[in-house]
Amino acid sequence: MGAPTQDLQQKVCHKYGWGYHYDKDSNGHWFVEVVVGMNIDNKYRFTSPHNSSNQATKGKVLTTKQKEQNVKVEKDIVSAVALESLAPHIAREEAKKCCQLSDVFPNPIQIYDSTGNNGAIWDHFWNNPPQVVGIDTEGNQSSPPVLVQISTPAYTILEAPTNKTLSPNISRLIHDYNITKVFCDNFSHADKIALGMDLPSNLSNFAKPPIIDLEVLFAHLFGSSKVARGLSKIISMAIPELNVRIVKPRNTNQRFKNIGRFALIEQGKARPLRGVYDLSEREQQYCALDSWCTLQAYLKIKEKAMTIMEEEEKEGG
Repeated sequence: MGAPTQDLQQKVCHKYGWGYHYDKDSNGHWFVEVVVGMNIDNKYRFTSPHNSSNQATKGKVLTTKQKEQNVKVEKDIVSAVALESLAPHIAREEAKKCCQLSDVFPNPIQIYDSTGNNGAIWDHFWNNPPQVVGIDTEGNQSSPPVLVQISTPAYTILEAPTNKTLSPNISRLIHDYNITKVFCDNFSHADKIALGMDLPSNLSNFAKPPIIDLEVLFAHLFGSSKVARGLSKIISMAIPELNVRIVKPRNTNQRFKNIGRFALIEQGKARPLRGVYDLSEREQQYCALDSWCTLQAYLKIKEKAMTIMEEEEKEGG
């Protein structure tokens, strides 16, 4: 075991996607708040029994190093309290079965090639526009990306940009403020940048339509994290009734096979996709899964948020 603060942050909160926040109350006591789930009763505050403005340091002028050391000591104290109190929650997480996204959503996704049948799927899309879509990309270190995935509640469109430009339909979707676009980007926002989207000066704007980023939304709901939670942890927290802990494939060779082709294409080391038909059925399902899961996570978060708001209104009378 390491220092309690390090253990709480890295071995617990980062591992499960829990939010945490350290601060001092009006009496000078350090506390840490930990959010372990979406329910209204899933937020816990643990307070240090010590007053950080104690007699030992009262009236003394401390150096910066001494102040930092005192803060570390106080955080370790309150973190130890939190670790002890959270032990039942930690045990429940560890008891969950570990699985992959494909295990949670095993049914094949209905996939359409954006150019198939002269783009008929886009005609259907615009004639029956969804309120919200999940978006993901592959090969996002270049713009446009190698592949764009757009998931509605009923189907997923795959599009391989050609001639180094996005299609008019993708551009129209990005600029349509009536359709909420949901991403699960890491802190680099690579998917959005690859799609030519501008990042706002205040990234908290991505916690509300028309552009939602699940990482930003989760930071808003559960507290910020020093590392990106990733789609697997977000799904695990957003849909706790699954009672599983979703993890990335442990087989690194399989993970590379899934993404390696797109990395080689964007690096110019493999032939560009001539179209979605260049991808096998397995590759298409793999690519569609992330945008599909991104949408499912958002819909579940939205549903639970509405339930929480209703419960709070009832409690408020």
